[in-house]
Amino acid sequence: MTPAAGAPGIGGYDAIVLAGGRASRLGGIDKTALTIDGTSLAARAVGAVSGARAVAYVSSAPPPRWVLAERRIRVAAEDPPWSGPVAAIAAGLEGLADDARPFTVVLAGDLVGAAPAVAHLLARVAQTIDGVVGVDPVGFAQPLLAVYRTPALRAAVVEVQAMTRRAPSAGGRGASMGAVLARLQLRGVALKESWCADVDTPDDAVRHGIVLPTGEVRRVRVA
Repeated sequence: MTPAAGAPGIGGYDAIVLAGGRASRLGGIDKTALTIDGTSLAARAVGAVSGARAVAYVSSAPPPRWVLAERRIRVAAEDPPWSGPVAAIAAGLEGLADDARPFTVVLAGDLVGAAPAVAHLLARVAQTIDGVVGVDPVGFAQPLLAVYRTPALRAAVVEVQAMTRRAPSAGGRGASMGAVLARLQLRGVALKESWCADVDTPDDAVRHGIVLPTGEVRRVRVA
């Protein structure tokens, strides 16, 4: 098997792009459709994993047309909708299960410049037990900017989802990403601030030169 581009020695990788957040601090818009220099955040995220065999694009909203047209992208949705990153990762893993690669990149769909981060993480994952997770300059782990060994990630997600379903105290809340991480032996890798930057707030949008939609166009998805 020929290693994927930018991922020497790991036998290739798949990717999951999580594009289905509620964007509550941005008024519920489809923030992955926001553009920087004419390119949407969703397209930037998919482009950051250009060496992946296949990409699972996970969102509860209908995907843009270009996603449906790209052959290596599999569209998936978390069940139930808006149930959090663990459910989204589970849906992505299911969509990639036909010929899964040894490693899976998990990537938030609102990252501004993740491509160098993905390359940096892939170059360091081969010698780890369960994968690598990005760490921002403040010291916070970024589990949605990470590379996991696929079998380990799948096992942790299945176990945490099962535990959440059994727990009377769950109250319908989604499974915890922290609980998934607690079941994995991951190496933290320091990343530059620009590699971890995302768009969560109007201030973030201004910082990156993004013009937010207003009024009646706020919920229109950019194709």
